[in-house]
Amino acid sequence: MNKSVLSLIIISLLISLLQTSCSENDNLSNVRDLKVEYLTNPYGLDEENPRFSWIYDDNTRGASQTAYRIIVSGNPENLENEEGDLFDTGKVSSSNTVHVEYDGAPLESGNKYYWKVRVWDQDEEEADWSETHRFHMGLLNPDDWQAKWITTPDTTISSPLLRNEFTIEKEIESATVFVTGVGYYEFYLNGEKVGDHFLDPGMTDFRDRILYETYDVSGQLQEGNNAAGFWLGNGAFRLKAEEGRWTWYGMNNQYGTPMGIMQLHIQYADGSEEIVGSDESWKSSLSPIIYNNVYGGEDYDARLEQEGWNSVGFDDSDWNSVEIVEDVAVIMDSQVMPPIRVIETIEPVTQTNPEPGKYLYDLEQNIAGWWRLQVEGEGGTEIKIRGAETLNNELFPKPLEEGNSLSTKHQYHANVWTTYILNGDGIETYEPRFFYSGFRYIEVQVDDPEAIESLEIDGRVVHSDLKRTSSFSSSNSLLNQICEAAIWSQRGNLHGYPEDCPHREKGGYNGDGQVIAETSMHDFDMHALYEKWLKDMKDSQYDNGRIPNTSPLMLGGVGGGIAWGSAYILIPLWMYQYYEDTRLLEEHYPNMKKYMTYLENLAGEFDENPDEEYIINEFGGYWDSLGEWEAPVRDRTGPVNPLTNTYYWYLNTLTFADIAGILGKEDDRRSYLSLSDSIKKAFNEKFFLEDSNLYGTEEPYQGYLLFALNGDLVPEEHREAVLDNLLHDIEVTSDGHLGTGILGTKHLVNVLPEEGREDLLHNIVTKTTFPSWGYWIENGATTLWESWNAESSHNHQMFGTVNEYLYKYLAGIQAPTNEGTAVGYKEIHIKPYIPDDVDWAEATIETVRGTVSSRWEKTDDGLILNVTLPPNTTGKVSIPKRDWDDVEISEGGEAFWEDGQIVDNSTEIFSGREADGFVVLDLNSGTYEFEVTGE
Repeated sequence: MNKSVLSLIIISLLISLLQTSCSENDNLSNVRDLKVEYLTNPYGLDEENPRFSWIYDDNTRGASQTAYRIIVSGNPENLENEEGDLFDTGKVSSSNTVHVEYDGAPLESGNKYYWKVRVWDQDEEEADWSETHRFHMGLLNPDDWQAKWITTPDTTISSPLLRNEFTIEKEIESATVFVTGVGYYEFYLNGEKVGDHFLDPGMTDFRDRILYETYDVSGQLQEGNNAAGFWLGNGAFRLKAEEGRWTWYGMNNQYGTPMGIMQLHIQYADGSEEIVGSDESWKSSLSPIIYNNVYGGEDYDARLEQEGWNSVGFDDSDWNSVEIVEDVAVIMDSQVMPPIRVIETIEPVTQTNPEPGKYLYDLEQNIAGWWRLQVEGEGGTEIKIRGAETLNNELFPKPLEEGNSLSTKHQYHANVWTTYILNGDGIETYEPRFFYSGFRYIEVQVDDPEAIESLEIDGRVVHSDLKRTSSFSSSNSLLNQICEAAIWSQRGNLHGYPEDCPHREKGGYNGDGQVIAETSMHDFDMHALYEKWLKDMKDSQYDNGRIPNTSPLMLGGVGGGIAWGSAYILIPLWMYQYYEDTRLLEEHYPNMKKYMTYLENLAGEFDENPDEEYIINEFGGYWDSLGEWEAPVRDRTGPVNPLTNTYYWYLNTLTFADIAGILGKEDDRRSYLSLSDSIKKAFNEKFFLEDSNLYGTEEPYQGYLLFALNGDLVPEEHREAVLDNLLHDIEVTSDGHLGTGILGTKHLVNVLPEEGREDLLHNIVTKTTFPSWGYWIENGATTLWESWNAESSHNHQMFGTVNEYLYKYLAGIQAPTNEGTAVGYKEIHIKPYIPDDVDWAEATIETVRGTVSSRWEKTDDGLILNVTLPPNTTGKVSIPKRDWDDVEISEGGEAFWEDGQIVDNSTEIFSGREADGFVVLDLNSGTYEFEVTGE
């Protein structure tokens, strides 16, 4: 074949491929990320009117959805014929893509449904249908549960096994199991674990609510005999202190022996159905887990393994009958949130052998999870494994070297371990089932090193499997490290709820969780997990309306104050602002109002000075009425807890007034705005030192000044002086360092930029001397720490609010809590800050309406700014003029801005102006590249 013929063939093929590609693109659906109740193809929904969401996907500038149509059916074939026999919206003229509520025929327990959506674009052109998605309903009514709760009659068994066999005599069409257990459970069918989750169910207050899961198990069943089995752990359900093992002080949860319930729904090919449930016919026995405590660890004797216990044909003649647990009077909710999974496996970077039989490993990353052991040796050999965050009882972590030892200064490392006893049957692999911790270094001790032929260890990263919705990067490596440390800390403190630390307390502290909530909404898709956590708060609410310091109440200690309970008011509003979730506000409104009434009563009657009607003074014990926490200068100036209590009451009152307004409750809105005025007046009368323009203390205290500025509490004629006091304390007294704890730091990273002092905040963030994030990084941190001086936990998430600076201000993607960005990112404001010591920065945020991105880079004579606004949105871009008097801007290589005005209006940029040192452009959705030069 000659070259000319070959060339013609190649050209023809390319033309054919291009034609095919164009033809396919002409018919593509313009939607992606279809979700029902925040989840993709969820199982076990217990919302009878679920909501549908999608992202409109079109890279054309100015692209927008003008209409949609959703169809739902119990039969996927109907959808192929465009028949929504259960629900058909018809063509709805709307740009809405978020939370479209199902309003069709009643959905039934246990049934699977199918749906799809099509949209019309800005030219009224009809796109192709989306792919078919599905959702599966849970058990909607208490009476739908026919199975029985079962447990072992032997209360001394630490982690019982339960099993049963049943027979299937027909061809299976489909099978669904509804299953749960407390404290923890694993469920098996025919020898295989069902699902890939760990530490299920997500922790709730088991006295009020237990979560169950739904699985399609069609592929794990067979005609003939089948076997089902539970492996149960104590979790927070049965928890008591034992000598020599760590348990958080005072924890003594004794609600019974671990128990499980499973209900298997089988649909046969002939159209008939059968339900198989846990009942009296099941049997129980001990397992190889001879100790498990969510704090103290887990011990496993492999010699006690009962091979095949969860398979057909196992001889269980010497097992005991189970005991039925009567009157389990709790709400059974479906666990519709991302599950806990093993996310990543990290191999040790360095290993030492300090002494015979002792091995030390460094993962070079602080993680939450557990270790995995692979070993071969003689039966009966005992291996003890534990972890810690530092070496040699030192303050800071460091690379492992010869001669180092594991730190044992904290009980939550020294007295936490797993013990594994070999069975001697070849290579054995072990990792915990019902325990997790936080650590960087792993120590392995072998009682008889001569009995071991091989031994390997690695770290297993375990947490709620939340989708990452952000990215950040810059030319400044310190900022990148701080950002990633914040990500690791958030991941390591999400195990079905936001916790304070994964090793010491594991408590769902509401204060820690509320300060990090906005950050987490940037970094992860938090919608489903926060919906569950707010139910935990509702469950934990006292009869008098108080929201306690931890939710759920099962783990952790006490500690906090009004700033902790405020999570129940602040987070719902943020959920509305970020995710456009109105239903959540409606659901919790009565209980939120009950909490607001509690605060009013607390101030009026039940604190230490009830005569101060609009001040919440100290109340309860020391741990009930905390204020700012972990500030590096707290011993110098405070704390003044009544100031913090009253400020957060004021903030809650304003927030609740906003919520009432959103829901159309105008009387409540006016009432709470009036109350906020009274609190503001009393706050200033008690705490404002007019002569010195300070709040609460006679020396500047950054947190208190930030509270006053953030809440607009400062009398207008004093605002500049109060701000000057804050700035002077940071810049001069503190030599450019922050002096804030967990509450003040959340305010710091937002107040300073809003006051036009991004430069000062940037200087604070990039400090490497105490106290600062950089100080942590310089001293080996790979996660964020509890205290600026590193004295305690090395994995707390609450100081991760620094990431808000990186996304909102440095990269410039303003949030719905900032002026210019609307609820649900319908309108978006991009306003980057360009510091001298950063050459470029970029960030992306996956919002409910699509991906927003911003990237800027300095050039020799100017600046390049790349911006993407997702389809179906509009936006505003504020381009900094920096030190230039005049700027010229081109977009996509074409000049469009000169002499303070638009000179080419051929793009989707429809207006522009100069204001406060910026060129402010109003534009439609799309991707833009602005090149700025100035003089």
